[in-house]
Amino acid sequence: MDDFEKELKVGFLEEASQLLADAEQCFLALESNPQDGAMLDKIFRLAHNLKGSSKAVGFEDIGVFTHRFESFLLKVKNGEIPVSSSVISLLLVCNDHIRSMVDILKADLDARIDSSALMEQIESASHGAQAEEGAESADEEPTGLQAVHDVHEEEVFEAPTPEEVELIRLVNHSFDVGVAEVAPVRESAPVVKTVAAPATAPDESIRVSLARLEKLINSVGELVILQTVLREQSMTSNAHLLRKTIHQMGKVTKEVQDISMSLRMVPLKQTFQKMQRIVRDTSGMLGKKVGLVTSGDDTELDKTVLENISDPLVHLIRNACDHGIESPESRLASGKPESGTVKLNAYHQSGKLVIEVKDDGGGIDGVKLTAKAIEKGILKPGTVLPEQEAIHLIFHPGFSTKSQVTEVSGRGVGMDVVKTNIEALQGEVQVETVLGEGTTFKVVLPLTLAIIDGMVVQNEGCRFVVPLSHVHETLKPSSDDVKHTTTMGEVLLLRGENLPLYRLNTLLGHKKSALKAANEQIAMVIRYAGNPFAVLVDDILGQQQVVIKEVGQEIQSLKWMSGSAILGDGKPAIIIEMNELVKPSRKGAA
Repeated sequence: MDDFEKELKVGFLEEASQLLADAEQCFLALESNPQDGAMLDKIFRLAHNLKGSSKAVGFEDIGVFTHRFESFLLKVKNGEIPVSSSVISLLLVCNDHIRSMVDILKADLDARIDSSALMEQIESASHGAQAEEGAESADEEPTGLQAVHDVHEEEVFEAPTPEEVELIRLVNHSFDVGVAEVAPVRESAPVVKTVAAPATAPDESIRVSLARLEKLINSVGELVILQTVLREQSMTSNAHLLRKTIHQMGKVTKEVQDISMSLRMVPLKQTFQKMQRIVRDTSGMLGKKVGLVTSGDDTELDKTVLENISDPLVHLIRNACDHGIESPESRLASGKPESGTVKLNAYHQSGKLVIEVKDDGGGIDGVKLTAKAIEKGILKPGTVLPEQEAIHLIFHPGFSTKSQVTEVSGRGVGMDVVKTNIEALQGEVQVETVLGEGTTFKVVLPLTLAIIDGMVVQNEGCRFVVPLSHVHETLKPSSDDVKHTTTMGEVLLLRGENLPLYRLNTLLGHKKSALKAANEQIAMVIRYAGNPFAVLVDDILGQQQVVIKEVGQEIQSLKWMSGSAILGDGKPAIIIEMNELVKPSRKGAA
């Protein structure tokens, strides 16, 4: 196999993965609306594209299977086979099979795959449906336009000669920008005429090595540091042209930085779409009726983070269907609709990414969880836990409320995996539940971008960086603005609102004897996840973009220390997550 042929095959496999993802969503949408003719047309085009392209690049096994698959789809499209739940299930199985073929070929371009068993199943389903409809035998020779159509396809997509290669390029392109009209087959090579659509030209894309992307982002990060140092040094110079040039360079650097960072950002859409299949399959195995509603799937995050949250999301979705949503009989008995709903939502909040998995099921009973934990020997007999601690027992390794292991649950590893994987990303899982109404799991993740906008603060001669997105406002309080209470300690009175007030040097473990009067410091107001508070610091030095550098393993357990940064004078500073820093103080106050 020469390099040109290898490049064609690899390119096809990459495109096929996206086509199969689109096809799966089309099948699921068709199940909800079986009479959607436009959707049937789109599905048939996707299958036709896969069949033709696979044969053209020399993947004969995919070509043979997709030809049979396309014939089955044509009968569905023409109404010869009615759309039913069993038909959709078969289409999804076929789609999964093609996806597995693609994965195998990605590892070995010369691999051969046997699809005979599934093709027999397709044939059986096709004949069974036709027998019910009283249609003619599928073994008869095609006639009329269908015969021309089949012969034409076989002749157009034969050996992968250079002229065939060009045909595939044009046909694939036509699915994006217009409609391909293929001329009748003659002795010469087939001619494809592309009728351009009136829309604007599509945004072209190229595949780039992730390693090269990482190198670019690291270089941009160093450029930002150098630009910041240069800007600070220029402040001591009276050279007007130099300062103007550095200012302009800062604008260009920021633009390059934004573009390079955006290259790693991908939307959650494809990940969210996969969850529709998870809900369908899981609820089907459990004999439940569950619908999935998604929102915020255009929210973007770093590709590396996205790859690591897929498994935790699958566990959460399956958990919602299994443990959250009740059986149809139980829901009807409690006055709920027979069909349950799982909502999947994503949004940005205070510089974090939040993904919510919410169900309208029976909720989590902390008392029952505690009893189960005692029964399993996880807790000592007679143990009584606060409600929130009892709920978090679901994350304990090996803990499960199921007495028997099923295909869906019972092994006690699902929620443990969720917690472990999310914490590995420096994130956390929050649980909110109401008995009889449902449960919400919130996955809170840091936006692990290499560069952030930060506020540089000073406290007792040390400098720290606070992510600017966390700071709602800053102010210099007067003596009357600060009160001391027996329950909350110090409180900041801010426009009729009582905010818990903390001092940065106390949070960092400094002695109270070193405390300054509140009116001699500056209060930073932090509003995070519905828990506003204020922190006193000695001074605010300014705002600047900083490059996040990882801290050493020996201090990675300190969640409030999210990284370090190099400031304008070339010296380091710790990046503080204020919400994490005040957590121990809040527990003590409670």
